[in-house]
Amino acid sequence: MAKEKIIKDNSERYLLTYADLMNLLLILFIVLFAYSQVDTQKFQQLSQSFGAVFGTGSNSVLQGSGQGNSLIDFPATMPSPVIPAEIEDMQIEGITQEVKEMVKGQGLGGSIDVRRQERGVVISIKERLIFKSGSAEIEKSSEEKLLTIAKDILSKIPNKHIRVEGHTDNVPIKSHLYPSNWELSSARATNALRILVEKGGLDPTLISAVGYGEYTPLVPNDSDANREKNRRVDIVILTDDSSQGEASNDINTDIN
Repeated sequence: MAKEKIIKDNSERYLLTYADLMNLLLILFIVLFAYSQVDTQKFQQLSQSFGAVFGTGSNSVLQGSGQGNSLIDFPATMPSPVIPAEIEDMQIEGITQEVKEMVKGQGLGGSIDVRRQERGVVISIKERLIFKSGSAEIEKSSEEKLLTIAKDILSKIPNKHIRVEGHTDNVPIKSHLYPSNWELSSARATNALRILVEKGGLDPTLISAVGYGEYTPLVPNDSDANREKNRRVDIVILTDDSSQGEASNDINTDIN
């Protein structure tokens, strides 16, 4: 006797595919809903962090020289996804490129060196550009070089501490004005600072001067060419971490 052939009813198999599709759509909408919920407290903290980095709440990292444009812009209508430390890193990089372009544009590449370090941006001005040998007096014809740096770059950087550093070579100096290279380097740094503040309009609470004498050379003092490289004034735009301990305008006036 022949076996009866059993025919299965497959008319409702589409329901399995339909159920899988509904599950996937449900998961998708749950994920979208989760992303749409903004934590206002965290958003406010992020906004305040941006304000602390920029100093004035500006959404511009560095304003371009004389053109009103910034090197790095963040749209005011939407928050940047990067954290404050990364914002400062972008700011420092923008400053470095801006100064390099200015130096190149004025043909000062042989007298001013710009480099980025972990502590910030270093604008290194060789002695011959602004000083006579053994002197801390800045040549009148050289003041404009410092003022250009002050007005086109330094004045447009919000709330960054600037340190002016004087350096010499290892050739001893002894005069009634400068008994050692300590005094010479300190006097050079101070004189440069005064021009930046008094004529360049920089905030005196955000700038300081220090003399290192011969003790922080760029290269060994073993040739005339190397000694020339070491005789310099460095204008250092410090990062927030590197500026800890520098002079501040946050003065405690409480009297117990």
